[in-house]
Amino acid sequence: NPELTLATTRERDGRGEPALRTVTLGLRIPFGAGDRQAAAAANAHAEALDLQTQLSMERDRIAGERDAAHAQVGAARAQLTAAERRARLAAESRGFFDKSFRLGETDLPTRLRIEGEAVEAQRQEARSRIDLAAAISHWRQSLGLLFE
Repeated sequence: NPELTLATTRERDGRGEPALRTVTLGLRIPFGAGDRQAAAAANAHAEALDLQTQLSMERDRIAGERDAAHAQVGAARAQLTAAERRARLAAESRGFFDKSFRLGETDLPTRLRIEGEAVEAQRQEARSRIDLAAAISHWRQSLGLLFE
């Protein structure tokens, strides 16, 4: 904090002479050389180091989330590929068993079982598409991108 000082003095040059009065005005401005300033600087430096450590840890965490989200996208794509293949094969099987049923070579319970498997394969394919879209959305968010 700046300090303002005011002093008055009285002087006489010799006996019998009138006294001279002087007023002295002083202004002291500290430029950060005090102990309080050094302590505040040390505290600020310690806080800066702490924040840098937190920033580094947060960056590592975000990078880990981003990598995990990217891996999840890859897994979801592989799962979708498998589900599409299963649905395609189930549809082919359904066609073969439908034709076989119409020709009287397959019984009704077998045809219904194959039909149920085909429907389940289609449902799983649709679910895999949704999971892939969710994984891509999560990955984009981890990259800091906005929704499309």
